[in-house]
Amino acid sequence: MPHTTDRDRPSVAWVGAGRMGTAMASRLLAADVRVAVWNRTAGRLDALRERGATVLPALTDAVHSDVVWSMVIDDTALMALADKRSGLFSGESGGGTTRVWVDSSTVSPSAAIVAAETARSAGVAYVSAPISGNPGVVERGDAVFATSGDAAGIDLVEPLARLIGRDVHRMGEGTTANVAKLSVNALLCTTMQTLAEVAVLADKAGLSRAALMDFINDSAVGSLFTRYKTAAVVGLDLGVTLSAEGQRKDLTLVLDTAVTERVPMPVVAETERAFARLVQSGLADGLDYAALILLAARDADHTLTPEEIRS
Repeated sequence: MPHTTDRDRPSVAWVGAGRMGTAMASRLLAADVRVAVWNRTAGRLDALRERGATVLPALTDAVHSDVVWSMVIDDTALMALADKRSGLFSGESGGGTTRVWVDSSTVSPSAAIVAAETARSAGVAYVSAPISGNPGVVERGDAVFATSGDAAGIDLVEPLARLIGRDVHRMGEGTTANVAKLSVNALLCTTMQTLAEVAVLADKAGLSRAALMDFINDSAVGSLFTRYKTAAVVGLDLGVTLSAEGQRKDLTLVLDTAVTERVPMPVVAETERAFARLVQSGLADGLDYAALILLAARDADHTLTPEEIRS
């Protein structure tokens, strides 16, 4: 990543230091962007402090940066930031010197609308900028953003987003970026569920999963995703990238949005039920959501063993 000392870049107050937030803010710090950080659990800020971030004493101190950038876990956490009595803009300075509030969380369009209204009431532009990728993808600079909302706000934050990820896709106005992110996650989850099912079918029928994945990855349906998940399917390497519980949360957001828009989504609905069963089973505790393969094997009364990846 190019290293620069350009101090004319907007300053950033980063809110939310989970695994994704820490990886994203670290990319900005590595590019010499001025970053101040706040997290509900202050102990999680140590890594960012060591990389040069300034720790904010209070959430409302974030409004003294040009850009407030949030990365939180769900709608509830975003609504806490948008709360006019105790959230970002509840201090005496209101919107302070902040020009844009950009949120990269995976949240519902309805939650993003509330956050945008709160920002506007404080005289601040709002940008939805959900990110596609896991912490490892972010660390490599390979994540991509979908953005929507205030056009001038997007113009300001897009150069910063390109320091974090490799591309930015402008989706239009309002919360269309949130819909795009939920759509991607729905496709990831339904694909992983199908991949788990066919892998167990192959294994039980006597076809090695390594041979199956080698064939799939070389076929018309092979993709970056199937190649990336080959280690999970073949070697049962289930180190967490994204949790089953988090993915289930996203599927419920997709289905809630589908109800609002009156769009039947039977495949997504069935996949959400599979994720619910996976979470309730405990099979995915501490593991990646690709642990769906363990549930598929249990349903088939079949035992899987790790295999060597062919290529």
